[in-house]
Amino acid sequence: MIKDFNSKVTPFGGIYLIHDLLISNGIIQFINEQLVDRGPKCIYKFSDLLLPRIYTTFCGGSATEDINYLRDNTLNNLRSISIPSADTILRGDVELSTPCEIIEGKTTIKGQKINVNTLMNKFLLASAIKFKQLDPNASDLIYDFDHQFIPTKKSDAEYSYKKTEGYFPGVATIGNIPVYIEGRNGNCHVKTAQLETHKRALELLASKGVKLRYARMDCGSYIKEVTDYFHQEGILFSIRASHSNVLLSKASKTDNWSCCEINNQAYEVNSFKYEFGQYTHRIIAYRKPNKSNQMSLITNDAKSYQFIVTNDWDITEEQAIIFYNQRGASEKVFDIQNNDFNWKSMPHSNLEENTVYLIIMAVAHILYRYIISKFADLVDGLKTTSRLKAFIFRFVTVAAKITKSGRRVIVHLATNNKKLIKSTKAG
Repeated sequence: MIKDFNSKVTPFGGIYLIHDLLISNGIIQFINEQLVDRGPKCIYKFSDLLLPRIYTTFCGGSATEDINYLRDNTLNNLRSISIPSADTILRGDVELSTPCEIIEGKTTIKGQKINVNTLMNKFLLASAIKFKQLDPNASDLIYDFDHQFIPTKKSDAEYSYKKTEGYFPGVATIGNIPVYIEGRNGNCHVKTAQLETHKRALELLASKGVKLRYARMDCGSYIKEVTDYFHQEGILFSIRASHSNVLLSKASKTDNWSCCEINNQAYEVNSFKYEFGQYTHRIIAYRKPNKSNQMSLITNDAKSYQFIVTNDWDITEEQAIIFYNQRGASEKVFDIQNNDFNWKSMPHSNLEENTVYLIIMAVAHILYRYIISKFADLVDGLKTTSRLKAFIFRFVTVAAKITKSGRRVIVHLATNNKKLIKSTKAG
């Protein structure tokens, strides 16, 4: 038999624990200090616009409009914030957006659109530091940079070499956490104005006292001006070098190849000096038999070659290859952002506002990493590496009854996990 229960009940009781944890760490003041003041006439502060959207994601919502459902039965009972409608939250993205820069390309009919939002990127980096996902005093920080193509049918999305329309943001990560994001349209070549992007990212990191030791990038950063810049900054870089007849010829004529095994794959490895830009760097070359067994006219062998350019002369060839291949772990960030934090479901029609959204969802990722580090040991089946879906299932979806006593909202969680209750005061 099913009966009505004459009391407010929510299936997302874990949100109250999350909110109390963040409140105790000054999240509201932090957001409102980092972002511009909306002025005395605005009913909602930026903390009121950002937190409900992030909490909706933590409840499994994938669209901004899902806030309208959660507002009445869950979010309206959270202390110290007001919950606006989805439309009001979307207008906040417009306020935080900045105009795009148009770069005329030689190979494209339409200009290549890049969106640089300094305010939001400062907020992103400050969030990573405040919530202990980035230690600015660490001496071995690794900067990974890549572009992530996001298919979308937005009104200003352009056709890409990926053979569909979309956006192509550039993303810098440290320790698998996004620390800098620039919006780019689908027709924007990965090498377009990339040096300027790196300069902006590194200048922002330096402003927070973050000093990089290493940088890893794919062949989109195989640009003389980029390697010159990182070398001048004293950063050890590893960049995938694009194939060229010069490199292939030089590698095939090099002696002293040695054998090694990397990820159960046998390679021959070698290295040699190579002038690129203003400096002489080092090429790490590695090869293996090609699948077709066809001889190359350039190398006079039936082998496939790969190259890494680096300014690190101390690392062994094997170590250099393993280090570069660890970029694969950093690329997992894109899978997490797309599927856990809804990058694939951008809410706006324009790149300007969608860049704001991408950065807010990167902040959500940072907050999630902080939250799960506090609660993982208190809940069976959760680890600090758990994805958001597991966290929602095991932590957020705890039934809670909401009652009021005087002016106090009291949250009764339907759990017998005493450690979880004691970890923070709900309500």
